Amino acid sequence: MTRFRLIPATLIICLTTMALMQIGGCANIVPPSGGPRDSIPPYAVYAKPKDSSTGIAPKEILISFNEYITTNALQEQLIVSPNIKNNPLIDQRLNMVRIRLSDSLNANTTYSFQFGNALRDVNEGNIARNYTYVFSTGDKIDTGKLYGKVQIAESGLVDSSLIAVLHPIENDSAIFKDKPNYFSRINGQGVFEFKFLPERNFNIYIVPNDYTKRYDDSTKLFAFLNSTVHPAKNKDSIQLYAFEASPKKEKKLATAIGSKNTKKQSPLLKYSSNLEGQEKDFLSPLTLNFETLIHLNDSFKIGITDTNLVQQEGVKVLVNAQNKQQVTIDFPWEAGTDYKLVLPQKSIQDSLSNFLVKADTLRFKTKPESSYGTAILRINGFQQFEQPVLLLIQDQKVKFSYPITQNVLRIPLLPPGDYQLKLLMDANQNGRWDTGKFMGKKLQPELVRNLNLILNIRANWDNEMNLILKP
Repeated sequence: MTRFRLIPATLIICLTTMALMQIGGCANIVPPSGGPRDSIPPYAVYAKPKDSSTGIAPKEILISFNEYITTNALQEQLIVSPNIKNNPLIDQRLNMVRIRLSDSLNANTTYSFQFGNALRDVNEGNIARNYTYVFSTGDKIDTGKLYGKVQIAESGLVDSSLIAVLHPIENDSAIFKDKPNYFSRINGQGVFEFKFLPERNFNIYIVPNDYTKRYDDSTKLFAFLNSTVHPAKNKDSIQLYAFEASPKKEKKLATAIGSKNTKKQSPLLKYSSNLEGQEKDFLSPLTLNFETLIHLNDSFKIGITDTNLVQQEGVKVLVNAQNKQQVTIDFPWEAGTDYKLVLPQKSIQDSLSNFLVKADTLRFKTKPESSYGTAILRINGFQQFEQPVLLLIQDQKVKFSYPITQNVLRIPLLPPGDYQLKLLMDANQNGRWDTGKFMGKKLQPELVRNLNLILNIRANWDNEMNLILKP
């Protein structure tokens, strides 16, 4: 039987599926102009062996679609489950896809080839979303399913570059050294799903979708479940929280010595500060940022004076432990007050003993209290959470945090601006988020919940908001 399908301004494809290796004769006909745009994605009309066949171990699979197709990022999109040692060879021509397998297949196993969004029609680019071909080397097709959701524990956000992986429970070290038996991509909502699983127990993890698909670096995002999962037992959504057990190491800066391609380093140190013109926020330290790694010279002290050059007590000057190119000057600043920062020429040096071009003095004034706003938050439902802490976020960083212990939270002296609100479940009550640990004692990370609310602070204003927290 021959099928015809009109496609505006393109070819009319005549396809016969009776002879799988031969494409029937097709005429290039100029169709009438106009008509609705083709919005129907391509679909499979024939496969050899037949889709969902049992008791087979094919070396070649042929799939025929109802129209000409093309592929997009096929190797990245294709998921073969369970994992096979060698990637299958896949050819696509006209309306057909050919899959060639070089590996021996396991007995009594259901294999699925999930094409994701890789297949689409030639003319309009309509995607055959999540097309899957399945067969079994045993006498049945496994139908087990698992699904769940992943969030980043520290932010409450979603990362679609992660994948969910399954390993047999008999091998506790598999996540460190083996590629997973099964894996599933995570979509933009943080959701994953496994299909065609055997009825057995698995360990489930979350790892980045990189070449290894293993947990071989503690700075990688990772999540684990404290219990095993089973397709017949886990009918509800599985919730996992990803974390980085160790902070990522900063790349070392290239030094002038031993690098032919490095530009000649300036013999003088240059810096910038966090001053806003000649004004400064009186709630935070003064910072100086340099272009190279630096250290302090204790023989030449950095100091803070008033306008009469009277030295102030209680000044703390440190090189930032996380950023060796930054100096922080902390002091109990008073609002609306004039200060001077005195920098002796040799107070700061780099590893080559370069120092400032000259002694310097920075004059600035702290902002008055009227430059800040007050937040008055009425909070209902906080008793349902364990040790809740309200986080005020700007530029993906925690600017302020406040334990919630009563229904009304009054926060004075907030810099104006918009703050994203999140809720930290501070289990150890140290006032900050703590990461998890998998090696040794398996410890889940503390959780942060995104409240999807913005607190707008205006200067010299009482800014009120009602918060209703729900579990």
